[in-house]
Amino acid sequence: MTRTRVNSALIRRINTGRLFHIIRQTPGISQQLLSRASGIDPATISIIITNLEAASIVRRETDAPTGRAGRPTIALSIDARAGYLAGIGIEPDTIRIVLATIDGAQCADVSVPGSDDPVRAARAVREGIAAALRSVKAKRDALLGVGVALPGLVSLEGSVVFAPNLGWRDLDFAADLARLLACPIRLENDVKAAAIAEHLFGASRDITDFVYIMGRSGIGGGLYMMGELYRGPHGLAGEIGHMKLVPEGRSCSCGARGCFEAYVSERAIRAELAARGHKVGGVAEILRDHEAGHEVVRAVLDEAGTYLGLALANLINIVSPRRIVLGGSLARLAPALLDAAHRALERNALAAIMRDVELVVSAMGDDAAPMGGIALALQQFLDDPPIRLGRGREGRAQTS
Repeated sequence: MTRTRVNSALIRRINTGRLFHIIRQTPGISQQLLSRASGIDPATISIIITNLEAASIVRRETDAPTGRAGRPTIALSIDARAGYLAGIGIEPDTIRIVLATIDGAQCADVSVPGSDDPVRAARAVREGIAAALRSVKAKRDALLGVGVALPGLVSLEGSVVFAPNLGWRDLDFAADLARLLACPIRLENDVKAAAIAEHLFGASRDITDFVYIMGRSGIGGGLYMMGELYRGPHGLAGEIGHMKLVPEGRSCSCGARGCFEAYVSERAIRAELAARGHKVGGVAEILRDHEAGHEVVRAVLDEAGTYLGLALANLINIVSPRRIVLGGSLARLAPALLDAAHRALERNALAAIMRDVELVVSAMGDDAAPMGGIALALQQFLDDPPIRLGRGREGRAQTS
């Protein structure tokens, strides 16, 4: 009989990540409550917390005396002074850099001109990060990791398979950027990154199964299943925008016809309004005209809402998520789309599944992509931490 070998290093990383996020979300938690919340035994927690404290990631504070008998309670918190993470949202015309402490709190926000030339884009990222660090009076070595979120297909290895808006194909942008910054880099599709941010920092912290759908010029999706993002065997899963809704329907930017994004994306809605003779404005103007009862605008948005509901019904019937989260332009247009979407959902979703599904609007707004970058950088930091994170005060490796 062959005995299965236990990967203790992997288990230690998983446990470290779980404890880190519980402390991050519950600052001041005691070690006893941490054990209850995580299900990890106290001895293992003690070793991990000692390592995190030695690495200046976690700090212990003794509660003020209460006059009661017994040992004072030790409160655990993430030490925001440990360093910074940078979240990068890349678009062809703009690159946005958000700097955050390791507990996810934003402390700087810088935008620099974008470029479809990867070399210039990488240099712009470097300049933006330098400006963000200067704004908080931090040195370069305070940067612990960088997460990059960009619109396009990204492989499991973190290379750009195809980013049509940038014109990038088969490009290892993360490796190029890592050489330029001398810092750990993690790169992901912007919507998948936003889904991770929704789970770590948004309203879906306690939801292990949800679908995140973000609208912009197109429609992207992230499938968060059983507590982690589902990427598929090649890392490309979640292209919800290219679900086929209308056989031989409207042409899509992907080259096919009848795709979800060809009916519900902001670009599709604006194109349909223009085709029906309505002067096209931004989302705010579209919503204003909808509220004012403009007949064409109401008809176009009612149609888009119906297709949104049909697409969501397909997802619900197949995936059975606890929650569906709308982000980006879908979040902004939600007041004008959801009535029709709910009607289509009632007609097409299986009632036994639909009754347990929430449909909510993300509160992250325009921060979704850069906060997705912060989430990626934090994952990278916890998955592959500095050597000191796995060692005790005397430098000897600690086990758990």
